[in-house]
Amino acid sequence: MSCLVAVERRDGIGIVTLADPDRRNLLSIDMCLALSSAVADLGADSEIHAVVITGAGSAFCAGADLADLTAAASDSVSLEPVYRSFLDVAACPLPTIAAINGPAVGAGMNLALACDMRLAGQGAWFDTRFLQIGLHPGGGHGWMLLRAVGWAEASRLLLTGPRIGAEEAEAIGLVQRRVPDGQLLEAAVALAKGAAALPRELLVRTKHSLHLAAASSHAAAVMHETEQQAWSLHQPAFAERVTRIHRKVSGQ
Repeated sequence: MSCLVAVERRDGIGIVTLADPDRRNLLSIDMCLALSSAVADLGADSEIHAVVITGAGSAFCAGADLADLTAAASDSVSLEPVYRSFLDVAACPLPTIAAINGPAVGAGMNLALACDMRLAGQGAWFDTRFLQIGLHPGGGHGWMLLRAVGWAEASRLLLTGPRIGAEEAEAIGLVQRRVPDGQLLEAAVALAKGAAALPRELLVRTKHSLHLAAASSHAAAVMHETEQQAWSLHQPAFAERVTRIHRKVSGQ
């Protein structure tokens, strides 16, 4: 694995750390390629049930490398690995949790938004930044921001450019919870343990169903979920859990 991204496996949970603290974990091309590779490896690991993404040092991610952005003026293909890394995180078949330990700026905010869930340390802050440097948003930023906080807040953050702290981010739903800075990673791991205790294939299928539901009608979601529920009824995990429940109720 690249020295720009560190991976730890802990009790069924993959912890991915952006590891370029001297540059505040800027999303260089090399880091993005390493991030995509790490997420793919964890997604394919049958022992891993959830993925936590965080940053080393005082920043979660300070955005894209300005040198790469400048190069994109003549060759937009140069940004493809950056945008691909967001899509790879979003497409991870496992639950993903961003543990945001400091600034999440521009493309760094994209990375946080690409995760299914977000926890923020008290010292975390968020800044879309794109328009403030004369740049149109990229990487699906607007789509992800709308999905996370709705039209009014997405418009405020993107079009007027405020920098917001962890408390405000929690209030508008950008993050699910604030955590004391020294407890952030452990809180994210504790959240991930809920997934680690569940059957992996059931997790994967349920996350896939959520993706489909986001782009379908209620009736279509019912049809899809009916098929998937029928599959789960025939899995050993269902029978085992029902037996445990019956034993607990009967005091055995």
